[in-house]
Amino acid sequence: MPISTTRAKRLWRRQRGRGEAGFTLLEISLVVLILGVMLTLLLPRLRDPGRAELDAQARRLMLVFRLLRSEAVLNGSAYRLNYDLDQQRYWAMPQEGGDLMDFARDMGSLARGTQLVAPVGIADVVLPTLVGKVAEGQVYTVFYPDGSVDPTVIHLGNGREAYTLWLNPMNGRLVADRGYQDVEYAG
Repeated sequence: MPISTTRAKRLWRRQRGRGEAGFTLLEISLVVLILGVMLTLLLPRLRDPGRAELDAQARRLMLVFRLLRSEAVLNGSAYRLNYDLDQQRYWAMPQEGGDLMDFARDMGSLARGTQLVAPVGIADVVLPTLVGKVAEGQVYTVFYPDGSVDPTVIHLGNGREAYTLWLNPMNGRLVADRGYQDVEYAG
């Protein structure tokens, strides 16, 4: 029995439509491969909040150094950045007495201090020209009105990774290097 032309056209359209709708196995495989590569690269970073916190604390400490150096030059006053290695915190204050209330009002949270949250912590602070390496107790870095700063090396870590923050005496800027490194100052 012959099929009518109209019915044949409908049947042909249906069959043709099936072949064009959907994705080929090659296309699906490519998408899965790309997603797999992206997840492989991103997943370790998402799973390790300690690394993100370590990066954030290293950047914050670098900003604190810049701020205190600028404030010392602009105000003509020396400032101290105190490190309490036992309590894992740091805070700023004027070097020579001064009005602590005004300082606290002007500096805000920097004067109250920053508490490091585990697993991130300060492993040690090295003041090569003053006391050497200190791993417990309290120590401080002085920012002078002429723009100079006590040579300082700070080792921040999270148990698996570390940053070495060291003060470049040539330009007074804090440099962050990945890993725990001993920095030698000529002198």
